[in-house]
Amino acid sequence: MHDFPQPIERTRNSDFPYKFKITDDYTHQTNWKLNQAFIAEWLEISQDGLVTVKANQSGFAWDGCTPKVSIFHFFILGTPDGHVNYRTMKPYTYFASMVHDALYQYLDTIPITKADVDLLFLDMLEGFKPRKLYYFAVKYGGGRAIVQKGLRHD
Repeated sequence: MHDFPQPIERTRNSDFPYKFKITDDYTHQTNWKLNQAFIAEWLEISQDGLVTVKANQSGFAWDGCTPKVSIFHFFILGTPDGHVNYRTMKPYTYFASMVHDALYQYLDTIPITKADVDLLFLDMLEGFKPRKLYYFAVKYGGGRAIVQKGLRHD
């Protein structure tokens, strides 16, 4: 196994409204096949495509679907995360937005294309009525300035 270089630390304004936090690792199986595993502080992708978002000691936190802004610490204004799915008791976009945010955090170094990351987001939004609208937003609006250095061109 190879430890990929850690990307530049990305900081956010202290008022940034994180909405969700996991305290246990979360895994999602994809159909991706890698030559070697990708291992970083908050994310792991095994050779057989198992994506693990790592909680670590402090927990992995994210803002759900973006953009969002905190208004005077009273409420959060931004992209809705959907109502609670009775099967999971989480908003419909909860798992898809978590995995997508973790993958985008390392988008400059993971050996997965942005297009494949965005398609995974669409797939994970199964059952969410406006899923194609959200997919369109990440496909054309997300990660536009990121150069993907981790891609292998076999």
